[in-house]
Amino acid sequence: MDEWPLLKRAVGFMGMVLVLWSPVVIPLLPTLLQSWSTSNPSRVAELASVVGLYVAVFILVMLWGKRVRKYENPFRQYGLDFKPSIKKKVQEFLKAFAGGITVVLLIQFVNTILGAAIFSRPPYLPHPFDAVKWLKGCARLLLLIVRGFTAATFVVVVEELLFRSWMPTEIAIDLGYHQSIIITGLVFALFQRSPRSIPGLWLLSLGLTGTRERSQGNLIVPIGFRTGIIAASFVLQSGGFLTYNLSSPVWIAGTRPLQPFSGVVGLAVSLALALILYPRHSSETKMQKYN
Repeated sequence: MDEWPLLKRAVGFMGMVLVLWSPVVIPLLPTLLQSWSTSNPSRVAELASVVGLYVAVFILVMLWGKRVRKYENPFRQYGLDFKPSIKKKVQEFLKAFAGGITVVLLIQFVNTILGAAIFSRPPYLPHPFDAVKWLKGCARLLLLIVRGFTAATFVVVVEELLFRSWMPTEIAIDLGYHQSIIITGLVFALFQRSPRSIPGLWLLSLGLTGTRERSQGNLIVPIGFRTGIIAASFVLQSGGFLTYNLSSPVWIAGTRPLQPFSGVVGLAVSLALALILYPRHSSETKMQKYN
């Protein structure tokens, strides 16, 4: 299989993901079809199917590294080996996490200056003098933050493993290093299912690849950075801290705070990140620098 052409390997990979995912999704199909036909979504079934898909992708990438690429340690090869210095990796994650939050706040702050977004205090956080309601509001906010952080971390670990490690490695074998980064970035942007965000997410992907290179192939920084972006966007929207001005042109900020790169402000920020962080590695040797 390791000698198959790229397209055949990609189709084989997707087929094996479906096989691993089938024990989860097949029993849920009647519920999912019913919820889609009645426009009454079953959150439990949808969550279980998504979690099952991401777990299947994670397992298959590791099996692929072990059985197809013959890596001794697929976790290390694919950038998920955090054992040598856990304290340092935690610090790097937190710094990157803070950087992702900063990027989102910067985008939304500029959107507010342009009149496209409005920051406000949600109603469940009353004046601190009302201690009981204020504490209840803080507990609700804390639960929202934990929920957003947990979900974002789970999603990002699998997506970064797929789009920052496995996919560029496989594409580079056939097409070269820089071509793999560009193609993977486009696939990553399309995978997020937000047409307006495709240019911004593609540029963001180029920058994230650069952060992996600067971390000697480790994924801790891109994972932390994207976790910060997703968690911050989730809290701002779901927590009621930010709303978009419906009378503002869509091209400025997009339509949803959960998609900060869908407007021209997010696009400008992602372009700056791509220009600053794009990997300068000159080798075209199938990304073997991470061996």
